[in-house]
Amino acid sequence: MSVPSTCSSILVICLGMWLFFPPDVNGTTVKEQKNPAVADTTTSDKNNPNSIPYASSRTFGEHLLALPSYLLHWTTRPIGYGVKFLEREFPELFELKVPNSGIAPYFETGSKNAKIAYGIIAYHKNFLSPGNELRFHGLFGSESYNSFELDYAISTFLAGELEIDASYANNPEQSLYGGNNSTLEEKQLFSAEELEGSLAYKQQVSPILGLRLNSSFKKLTIGQGDVDDSPGGPIADRMLGTTSLVTIGGSASYDFTKGKPRTYLGPRIAAGLDWSQSINSTDFRFLTYTIEWDHFLPVFFLPKTRRLAFKSRLQKVEPLKNSGVPFFEYPTLGSNQDLRGFTGNRFRDDGSLLLTLEYRYPIWDFADLVLFVDEGQVFDSYSDIHISDFHTDYGFGFHIISGGGFSFRTEFAFSNETSRFILSVTPNI
Repeated sequence: MSVPSTCSSILVICLGMWLFFPPDVNGTTVKEQKNPAVADTTTSDKNNPNSIPYASSRTFGEHLLALPSYLLHWTTRPIGYGVKFLEREFPELFELKVPNSGIAPYFETGSKNAKIAYGIIAYHKNFLSPGNELRFHGLFGSESYNSFELDYAISTFLAGELEIDASYANNPEQSLYGGNNSTLEEKQLFSAEELEGSLAYKQQVSPILGLRLNSSFKKLTIGQGDVDDSPGGPIADRMLGTTSLVTIGGSASYDFTKGKPRTYLGPRIAAGLDWSQSINSTDFRFLTYTIEWDHFLPVFFLPKTRRLAFKSRLQKVEPLKNSGVPFFEYPTLGSNQDLRGFTGNRFRDDGSLLLTLEYRYPIWDFADLVLFVDEGQVFDSYSDIHISDFHTDYGFGFHIISGGGFSFRTEFAFSNETSRFILSVTPNI
């Protein structure tokens, strides 16, 4: 080895040690200084180096790694000052103590049939018996646009939990698109009036295994929508009419995750199968199966609460014998929970595949900042799935985490077609 190359190597090594382990005034490195938390308490001599506090310093390399944190800190300082003021003057706002019962108003905007729709949310956590929760959700926009939902959960039923749900919805402006390669110009509108009732029994067999049995009855009437603003024209006449469906099914879930309320490590796997049959005709008989896999992983060089959440879902319908599947039962993508940057039910086909990656960063004890990317596509058969056919959206949001296993989500989502602002309440997963 030549002398110049040897000197160059020594110089590079010395420069690296200076960047990441700078010497202090006494010639020792910061890493070598003793921790004042374990200083010698037998003496108070101000000249004793173990009793003299020191100020830690960051190297240039460490400052560079911390640059995103600096930017977030300085841009959010006004918010931080405001929150500190509220914490000091109104501490009850941050206790998140949810009362046993309550009622709250809310509203919805953006519908062509009702510029503003008003509603209420009411609940009681101990209705008729301790632990039995009753929930009511009502929305009224006009005579032709409204929805109502009543849910009752019995927490101790045959060593499990029984859920009883009933709902009614009427919407004259539902959107219908084609498959994975459909365009916005193919949009069609239809009206839908839906009445549904369901029973579900949940049993936690072990800390990691949960079972669910469900049954439901649905009556759906499909009519023509207002096609004035729909370039695709009216839906086909064969799609019109009333369909009554009975569904029976079940699912199993395996939960190996760690951390509550912030899940930070481990997988969660769920699989479900439903059998559906139309009872007013023999036209429809089909199976629907769903497979979900979620995995949580902390970022290895950060605290556990800085974590990645990877979520995936595969859903497919299979007609039985010579029967078919009504179009409104096909898997779709485009909602508050999947492909969030696209309009509702944007893509529809026999199957759907969804992949989501989120980075969750706590900003307060009860709130997370979330950055996300969604990838999804619908397909007719598995051979149609291609990497180039995935649709992408991205965005950010704030999740307020409750002690009851739910989170209130405020999200901003963007895609190559549109952007959306989303408010939703979902299970904290």
